[in-house]
This record gives sequence, structure tokens and C-alpha cells, in this order.
Amino acid sequence: MRRANRDAFQRFGKRLRLRLVWSFIAFGIGAALTWYYREDIFLFLLAPAEGSLSPFDGAPVFTGPTAMIGATISLALRGGALAAVPIMVIGVYTLVSPAIPGPQRRFILWFFPATLVCFLTGGAFAYVVMLPTGLGFLLHFGDGVAIPLITIDEYLDLMMAMMFWLGVVFEIPVVMYLLAKADIVSYRRMKSLRKFVPVFAFILSAIITPTFDAFNQTLVAVPIILLYEVGLFCAWVTHTDRGDYLWLGSIARGIRWMWHRVVWVARVVRVVVLAPYTVPRWMYRGVIRKVRR
Repeated sequence: MRRANRDAFQRFGKRLRLRLVWSFIAFGIGAALTWYYREDIFLFLLAPAEGSLSPFDGAPVFTGPTAMIGATISLALRGGALAAVPIMVIGVYTLVSPAIPGPQRRFILWFFPATLVCFLTGGAFAYVVMLPTGLGFLLHFGDGVAIPLITIDEYLDLMMAMMFWLGVVFEIPVVMYLLAKADIVSYRRMKSLRKFVPVFAFILSAIITPTFDAFNQTLVAVPIILLYEVGLFCAWVTHTDRGDYLWLGSIARGIRWMWHRVVWVARVVRVVVLAPYTVPRWMYRGVIRKVRR
């Protein structure tokens, strides 16, 4: 028994080491590719600033001899982590999937793509909407008084923080669905908290956004409110019998009731229409049975 346990533990350790090796390889490849294409990646990351970071053709500056290479190394490490995380997640799943029942395994296969899509959507929203508007406000706020001179480190830290936190915020529907699915927080409880969501959304937007103007905070607060509504719908879908979402439950029950009535009427019409053919055949078969007896 001890020998069997020891052999199983050794096999588990070997599989774990193999997955760690593949994760390190993915990290190295991602970091190397990020370093090789660093100029193109920097141009892509600097695009939301729209050439307003400094008076020197709008490019960011660095104030120390090692600042630029430090920023490039930091970027390469982030690129490596971005490439390694999916490999690590897949490795963990394949490692523990034999011990997971079938329904839970299918749920996990749906959960990971949904999480990734929500996070990438939040990052894209930060890149396309929040960063251009926020930087446009911040960098032009002092026009006529001061000239912006933004370092590359400050810009990258702000950008990565904005994209990361908005990616996390866009996970609200997935988290609400999981909480309702696991019966940790019920749909009714989430629905009762709906009235506090706008206040919470503006507080969270004030924490996330680097500006304090109402326009940029509204750009973050409105998606949070909409995401909560999407999450509320997802929570309702898990247990539709425990509540009603915007009368969808009542509408669905009404549609089902009407459908059953339509089906019943269609069956009656079918019987009536086909009666001239079915009744004689039925009588003929009855006669034949009696004759055979």
C-alpha cells in the first residue's frame, strides 16, 4: 500500500515537473518574442496617448541611463507571463481533470474561455476607450500653464494597471454566475443589492480611473452597472424557478402556456381534418379483428 502511494506520488510529481517545464518554455518564448518585437509593441502601447506625452514628437522620455532598458525588460517579463499563463492553466487542468466528474469538467471547459473573453474585453475597453479619453484629459489639462514630460515607466505602469483592473471588472458576470451556481449568493440577494450598484460603480470608477472628472468616471461606472445587470441575468439563468428577471420568467411561462394550447388546438384540428380517413380505417380494422377471431 505504501509502495503504491509512493509510486502514485512520484508519477504526479513527474507530471507536475513536466508542466512546469512547458510553462517556463512558454515564458521564455513569450519574453524573447516581446524583446525581439519591442519597437512594434512599444508603438502599439503608445498609440492611446496620441503623441501627447512630451514636446519631443510626442514620445515618452526616460530620465536615467538604465530606465529604458529597465522598461524593456519589464515589458519582456510581462510578455513572457502573458504567454505562460494559458499554458500553466491548461497544464493544471490536464493534471487534475481525471479526478473531476464529467459535469464539473464540462463546466470548467466553459468557464475558462468565458473568463478569458471577459478579461480581454475589459483590457480592450481600457485600451480603446478609457486610455485615450483619460490621457487626453490629463495631458491637456495644463495647456498654457505647463508642458507634459511623461516617462516611459510612468506611462507603462498606468496603462498596465488600467488594462488589468478593467479586465478584472469585466469578470463581474462570470463571478456572479459562479456564486449563484454554487448557491453561495442567491439571485434574490443579488437582486436586492441592485439599488446600491450605481453608488458602488462610481466609487470603484473613482479608484480605477486616474482622473477625477465626471466624464471619465462615468465611462467606467456605466459599464460596471451594465455588467452587473448581465451578471444578474446569468445568476437568474442558473435557477429560473427562484425568481423573475425583468418579467422574463413570467413571459417565458406565458409563452409555454400559449405553446401548449397551440399544440393542443393543432392536434384537435388534425384529428378533425383526418377523421374522414382515419375513422373508416379504424372501423375496418375493428371488423377485420372480429372476423379473424
